[in-house]
Amino acid sequence: MAINFKYFFKESTSSMRRNMALTAAAIMVTTISLILLGFVGMIVHAGDGLATNLKYRVDEIRVFLKDDVTTEERESLERFIRKMDEVKSARYVSKEQALEDFKNMYKDQADMLKQIEGNPLPAEFKIRMKDPKFNRVVAKRLQSRPEISKDSSGKKEIKFPEDVVNKVLRWTGAIQKVGLVVVVAFGMVAIALVSITIRMAIYSRRKEIGIMKLVGATNWFIRWPFIMEGIIEGFLGAVVGIIAAILIHAWLITKVELAAESNLVSAGYLAVLSVLLAVIGIIIGAVGSAFALRQYIEV
Repeated sequence: MAINFKYFFKESTSSMRRNMALTAAAIMVTTISLILLGFVGMIVHAGDGLATNLKYRVDEIRVFLKDDVTTEERESLERFIRKMDEVKSARYVSKEQALEDFKNMYKDQADMLKQIEGNPLPAEFKIRMKDPKFNRVVAKRLQSRPEISKDSSGKKEIKFPEDVVNKVLRWTGAIQKVGLVVVVAFGMVAIALVSITIRMAIYSRRKEIGIMKLVGATNWFIRWPFIMEGIIEGFLGAVVGIIAAILIHAWLITKVELAAESNLVSAGYLAVLSVLLAVIGIIIGAVGSAFALRQYIEV
């Protein structure tokens, strides 16, 4: 069995070299379809995680403080908050604690943490409401407090995720629908290109195949090199797709996680996604081979 496997692999790679242009095209389209699938998968997963995370905090207002706020000013603001009937609880998070929480959340991303200079995070109050309907009322009252910092546009930094949840779900839903349609389209093109590549390989070896049949070679012995060729093309496309997914996670998803202050796409999910992409790549190659073999090599 080991000798046959080596023979099949040798024949497959030899055929791929003879039809290099088609092989490259099949691998490229398979790669594009799997990159899109990985991107859509991570975006939808991150969006669902973000929406879930926000839902758990939908009754919470976050109030960011100026860096130069004194202890007396902070305590005055805290008394002001706690006196409100709508407030269930208020928790103060110092700059040091905010940085410590941030480092604990991203302890697996050492490179990102090394880029942080000093402590850029502000102190804040996390205010929980007795009912989410009081969010806007309390936020409006806090607008007059001078201890609260302002963003670049001059607005007080008082954040609550009430409206964000629905926006996130709408965007991820749209990305999922459009993305899956595009992925399926590219997947079909990839299968067609793999099939064409295999057909060309069969045609270039038609005399050799005829001789093999005359000397008693079985159909499966003839088929296996072509099946393996399709699988190799699909797998190579998957490898590039997996690398692209890891880079997308490093360059894009981590920035979303940083803004959301939550680990949305875990290493475990990325590992499962990588395995899934590899399996789908192999399936694309195998299906493309099957179409070509069914039509061009009789059972």
